[in-house]
Amino acid sequence: MASTGSQASDIDQIWELLSDGAPPTKKPRKLLPSLKTKKPRELVLVIGTGISAAVAPQVPALKSWKGLIQALLDAAIDFDLLEDEESKKFQKCLHEDKNLVHVAHDLIQKLSPRTSNVRSTFFKDCLYEVFDDLESKMEDSGKQLLQSVLHLMENGALVLTTNFDNLLELYAADQGKQLESLDLTDEKKREIQKLYENKSFLFLGCGWTVDDTTFQALFLEAVKHKSDLEHFMLVRRGDVDEFKKLRENMLDKGIKVISYGNEYADLPEYFKRLTCEISTRGRSGMVREGQLNGSEGQLNGSSTAHSEMRDCST
Repeated sequence: MASTGSQASDIDQIWELLSDGAPPTKKPRKLLPSLKTKKPRELVLVIGTGISAAVAPQVPALKSWKGLIQALLDAAIDFDLLEDEESKKFQKCLHEDKNLVHVAHDLIQKLSPRTSNVRSTFFKDCLYEVFDDLESKMEDSGKQLLQSVLHLMENGALVLTTNFDNLLELYAADQGKQLESLDLTDEKKREIQKLYENKSFLFLGCGWTVDDTTFQALFLEAVKHKSDLEHFMLVRRGDVDEFKKLRENMLDKGIKVISYGNEYADLPEYFKRLTCEISTRGRSGMVREGQLNGSEGQLNGSSTAHSEMRDCST
């Protein structure tokens, strides 16, 4: 019994050490069994603006569709590509919160007229202006997120994105991987809808994009043809009521809404664990890559050698 006081003192010291340093490590959020047991070739990743915002949060144009369209408008005006009336029309649409995907599409069409099958590059000039030196603004955690996406692509997953920025292409090029572009024709749209009927889609950083009518027509409506196929959406939990409402709404469309955590910063680590879990099940699968880039519609794809993901742990 004489040692009781000493033991208590030791326990107090240990408690002091635990309490005096950094906060306790947050318990990792569990991975949903029905998602983590998928093989890469069974998945199609749909990447929204939320991913770009997480990769380079200090770039205002990446934070929202509205911010991006405004930045493109400013660049177009600086290059004298829009008449005053046209500029006012677009500004009015932004101010009135018109359908932003449609506004973006109209702006692209204005900046990229087709003449004798030759596309002018004014739109690309505006993009280069808005996203100048974008690679240097990527955060390490953001690069980890892009690495996870590329890792799934290498193991057989397809990747679609409605984003205008070229973050994924930039990072892929840095890793020695080349992505090629193709026009998104009506035939390609039907192919994507067919994918929605035959593969599980995983929506990342899509946010309110799912409310857009064009987005719903391309993805959500196709679920009617095969309601037993599972689709998934990773979101920040945020407001409890909004999360519950989104989950109920998406479940009705055949999409399981999953929380990766309460903070945007939780996504890279969560998605890395998910990627590692999924990739171990499909390393013998066929290698395919794809990316649908921009509302205007481009499908990028290329083959690349397999590479192991660094520090891959579950």
